[in-house]
Amino acid sequence: MSGDTKRLLNRFGDYEDPTNMSVDDWKKRWDKEQTEFHLPKVHPMLEKHLGALVQGRSKLRFFIPLCGKSVDMRWLLEQGHGVVGCEGVDKGCQEFLQENKMKYTASPMKSCEGTVYRSQCSPLTLYRCDVFDLRREDVGQFDCIWDRGSFVAIPVSKRKRYADIIVSLMKPDCRYLLDCFLLNNEQFAGPPFSCTENDINTFYGSYCAVKKLDEKDAMTDLQRGWGISYFTDQVFLIRMKKRPHVGSSLIW
Repeated sequence: MSGDTKRLLNRFGDYEDPTNMSVDDWKKRWDKEQTEFHLPKVHPMLEKHLGALVQGRSKLRFFIPLCGKSVDMRWLLEQGHGVVGCEGVDKGCQEFLQENKMKYTASPMKSCEGTVYRSQCSPLTLYRCDVFDLRREDVGQFDCIWDRGSFVAIPVSKRKRYADIIVSLMKPDCRYLLDCFLLNNEQFAGPPFSCTENDINTFYGSYCAVKKLDEKDAMTDLQRGWGISYFTDQVFLIRMKKRPHVGSSLIW
């Protein structure tokens, strides 16, 4: 490529290449307080589609990958569910626990470099480790998964590896709500990285059925500042495929 190739703005407001960000790269952004991706309120798509996840069930076990200090976790606890989060940056875990005034224990992970934080007052566990090091043997399996932008934040080259990990954590009747975006990454370096329904079927379709639940124009002044011409929020419900039976079909 020539030296005058146009450099694209990333979501942090500079021109560093974000396409292969590691945990250390995210830590640097947290240290600089470049965490505008953190929402100060419950994600509206989670509120709107919680019923599609829980199906009237109570005391479910939720997994939230790349959870940061998401207030969604506290909200799900208030709904009576158990929550397990995975976050690569220790500052995110610490700030969540401190801001919610939670007493906790901390212990090293056995299978990889990391720390397990367990709340002493609620069914919350946070795994501070690289999500790509997480194993089913560490965390078990889940009734529900809420992906609030994790799939579109990881490097696109690692999507299959990520999907394989997520699928391994799904119980047979798990319901997985995936929030992702459509945008032009030739105008904007990301993250997020654009994700189509075809992309989701490519990485999850061998094991799961995928259904679009919602779509809306999510363009705000923030996204306009990125120089993009469109920004669409899409939400998908993902379920493990059942073994086929004569005359049977998947009931959403």
